Amino acid sequence: MSKITNIAPLALFLIIAAFFSTLQAREIKDDYCDYEMVVSTGPSRGPSTKLKVILEAIGGHDINTTNVVKNWGAMGPKHTYFLPNSNDIFRTRTRCLEQNFCAVVIQGKKGELKPHWYINNITVATKGPGGIDRFKTFRFISDNEFTSLWPSISDGECP
Repeated sequence: MSKITNIAPLALFLIIAAFFSTLQAREIKDDYCDYEMVVSTGPSRGPSTKLKVILEAIGGHDINTTNVVKNWGAMGPKHTYFLPNSNDIFRTRTRCLEQNFCAVVIQGKKGELKPHWYINNITVATKGPGGIDRFKTFRFISDNEFTSLWPSISDGECP
């Protein structure tokens, strides 16, 4: 009978440990948000190779991808992105950021972001647990034309 008495506390400990690890796993899963980015292009065709997009949040954290079309493209495998006067949708699910986005940086291969590729705006929506529901639109200036190799759009809230 002493063996059963010795096993009971161990069994109780294992049950409690399993319960708390399940709660912790659920909390980690709940920390994920759905992000949707809509790129509204202007009158000329955009780049044909991969683009890197960095979405920077207030406080310095960011979400980025080295190939926005491949990794986040949400319009189907046969869709051609960045056509003139179009709205392209990109989606990802990743950890929630505490603050709203304050800047967008777009990077392409050298010379890929040609002058005359126009973006009207980029809108980012965030939905997540605990009532997270954010919406932010970034607009280009200078007639929406890229004037640098790695354009950055900021609303002035970034550190």
